[in-house]
Amino acid sequence: MTPRRPWAWVLGVATIASLGARPASADKKKPGVFDFESWKSPVTREREAAGQIAPGGLDLSPAVPHTTEPRLIRVRVYADSDYRAVVLRWQARLRAQFGRVNAVAQAVFNVSFEIESLHDWDRSHGGAAFDAISKELVALDEAREVDLVLGLVTPARGVATAMHQVGSAYTPGRHIVMRGLDDEEEGRAIDAAYHLLSADERSRLYSDRRAHKEVVLFLHEWGHSAGLLHEEDRAMIMNPVYDQRQSGFSDFDKQVLALVVDKRLAHRDQLFPEQAELVALYEKAPAEVGSDKERAQLLDRLRSAPGPRSPSPPAQEARGGLPPVDAQAFNDAVAAAKANRPEQAWQAFAPLMQRLRDKPGTPEQWTRIAQLAVAIGALSAAEEAIGRVPRGAADIEKVAADVESIRQHMALPPARKSGLAPEQEPAYVAAFRTTADRLASGDLAAARAQVKTFAATFPDSAGADLLTCELEARANHAAIANQRCEAALAKYRFAQRAHVLLGLLAARAGRAALAEQHLQAAIHMDPRDSSAWRELARLFRAQRAHGRLDELGRRYEATFATPLPP
Repeated sequence: MTPRRPWAWVLGVATIASLGARPASADKKKPGVFDFESWKSPVTREREAAGQIAPGGLDLSPAVPHTTEPRLIRVRVYADSDYRAVVLRWQARLRAQFGRVNAVAQAVFNVSFEIESLHDWDRSHGGAAFDAISKELVALDEAREVDLVLGLVTPARGVATAMHQVGSAYTPGRHIVMRGLDDEEEGRAIDAAYHLLSADERSRLYSDRRAHKEVVLFLHEWGHSAGLLHEEDRAMIMNPVYDQRQSGFSDFDKQVLALVVDKRLAHRDQLFPEQAELVALYEKAPAEVGSDKERAQLLDRLRSAPGPRSPSPPAQEARGGLPPVDAQAFNDAVAAAKANRPEQAWQAFAPLMQRLRDKPGTPEQWTRIAQLAVAIGALSAAEEAIGRVPRGAADIEKVAADVESIRQHMALPPARKSGLAPEQEPAYVAAFRTTADRLASGDLAAARAQVKTFAATFPDSAGADLLTCELEARANHAAIANQRCEAALAKYRFAQRAHVLLGLLAARAGRAALAEQHLQAAIHMDPRDSSAWRELARLFRAQRAHGRLDELGRRYEATFATPLPP
């Protein structure tokens, strides 16, 4: 694991009040007898203080020449039960975070982090140390088929005060573990410290800090996984102290990362193909890179690193016994879906589906086809494949549950009711996810444009009503939001997300009984969606309905095998 240093630092806003009164720089002139500070209103002073904790820009100067399209670093993600229960719409939030990370990674290193797949990690890690969690993650997935494995685990309570309270990575390694951040705590601190600012200003400060923090944290741990040590310079991403001024990697760190990226992407059959050249780099590393002890420990690890790994199973075996031509079509469809090219994914998938219809496929093959269809958003095709597999097997039951959940959350009825042809479903699902990610980013102006584009592409769809409802709810336009959510339910009564939003809107309006009705309906439709559970718990706490809260907690624990979050 990465060696720890006794530097204190702040991820959140434990010191927001003091940051608002940062001391003058040493190079400023000492005030004279006749120097008077001009009068400023309290709100102006508060705005200037808030500006001191707002993040600056990130250094996008290239470390390597960009002569090709960005190379892909494939990341497989596992989210434990606590993380999924606490982090609202975690998949959309993670995709938005990767989008911000890639804005830096592409500009500097000509690489792009690609989410290969998202998996439920049915474990709770409350109270577990990072070392134990990391070992468990390595045992769960050795990262043979991907370049990096990311574990998202039990969020930290309160505002973290040390870097490695929220993130950890083997140095070097291919596994990263990160805790969720307590965003609500930071939001409350900003509201309290800068109460004279408008709600929009406070919201923008909060969103900017969160986005910067998430990018810096991920890049910091990725740096460790590539072999980077801590830097003394507070403006460097590899400094262990979070600072809104952090903007990039040092020249030495860029040299290391460029080497590691090149070697690992060129030699994916080896764990650490960079080890010999990395040893040579660290033998001449600048003095400010890590401590003498840390450099010595890293060099020992590099010199003893394992070589080539045993080969992965052949493609046809990995794809459930499909012949080579079908395995290639399978892989092409997956690649197109990951690149957000839904039409191309369907073009690769449709002939594969037809070939399997014309010959007797095994249950395992149809299960794989159903899983692929869900991955590219072809829900009708997935339902056809599901129908060809005897029910009861855990894998196919999970696929069926995923299809139902996607339809409910994206307000996409079956083709016979939606009017959407099966070949249009991948484009619908991809566009819905893109729009939902934009909504989750908090940029309402950009989200409004995205929702408008979705509605123009899929007019009169329940999904357009649902996304507009969420947009207007976030903009505090309650009447319009209520109207559009009701319209979504009129078109598709199983639009589960509409019930969640209507419950939130009713709770804001003080209509507790109606709020509970909608939230209970949402839980009934999809018990796996933790957002409805959390909002209902908030409602019961506000009502001081302790008995009903206890009952909800028992139901939640029976569903998620973890206590209801406070």
